[in-house]
Amino acid sequence: MRNECDKLIDYFNDQLTETEKEKFEKHLETCADCREELEELRMLTADLPFASEPVDPPEDMKDRVLGSVFSEESPKNTEEIADQPPKNNEKNSVIDFDKKKAESTQEEKPWRKKPVWLIRGLVAALVLSIAGNLFALIHDNEEAAPEPDPTETPGEEDGTDQVMKRVQLQGEATNATASAALVQQQAGDVLTLQAEQLDQLQGDEVYQVWLIQGETPYRAGTFVANENGEGAVSYSMKDLPEDVKWDAVAISKEPDATSQTPQGEVILSSEL
Repeated sequence: MRNECDKLIDYFNDQLTETEKEKFEKHLETCADCREELEELRMLTADLPFASEPVDPPEDMKDRVLGSVFSEESPKNTEEIADQPPKNNEKNSVIDFDKKKAESTQEEKPWRKKPVWLIRGLVAALVLSIAGNLFALIHDNEEAAPEPDPTETPGEEDGTDQVMKRVQLQGEATNATASAALVQQQAGDVLTLQAEQLDQLQGDEVYQVWLIQGETPYRAGTFVANENGEGAVSYSMKDLPEDVKWDAVAISKEPDATSQTPQGEVILSSEL
C-alpha cells in the first residue's frame, strides 16, 4: 500500500482521482512535512514564464541542459565504498552513531530529506521552459515581413485611400477659407473640398469648384453654403481627362449651376 506522503507529486500535478485527492487533503491536515514540501513546490513554479506559446527547443539544447544538470554531481559507487575497510577509529563512531539514531527516532519524528532527483527534475524543467520561450521569441523575430513592391502606389493593393495632394485656397476680397485634397481611391480619384465663412447666396446662385489645366477649367463639383457660411463637396474625377497634371483649383460664385466655364467672380484659388 502506498504511503500517503508518496502521493505529493501526483497531488501537485493533479493526477489523483477525486477520492484520492480528498484522502490526501485530509492527510495534509496532519502532515507538516507534506505541507512544507507542497508550499515549496508552489513557490518554485509560481513565476514560470508562460507568456508565449510552448515551442519544443532544438534536440541538442535539451541534451546540453539535461547533461549539464545531471553531470554536476554523481553519487559515489557504493560498491567501492563497501570494499574500503573502515579505519580503526571509525568503527566505534559508526556504532555510536547508529545507537544515537535509534534513540532519537523514539523521541522525535525524523526529518525527511528532500529527494535529490526531485530538485534536479524541477531545475531541469525550469531551464527547459525558459529555453523554450526564448527560442520561440527568437524564431518569431526572425520571420521578417515581406518587403513592399517599389512599383506599387501606396493604397493600391489594400484598397485604402491615399491623399495625393492637399492645398489651402485663398482670396483677396473675402474672408472665406477653403482646403482641397486630391484623394486616390480604389474606385477612382476623388476631389474633396471644405470651405468656411462663405457669403450667403441669392436666388439660384451656387458655388462652383474648378480644376484648371493651363487655361482650361473643368467643372469639379457644385455646392451651396449653409447659414453658417460652411460648404463642402466630394467630386469623383472619373469623368475628367485621365493622366492630367492639374495646375490649379478654384471656387467661383456662379449665377446658377449650368455654367460650363466661370461666369461669376473667382473668390478662392490655389496652385496644385
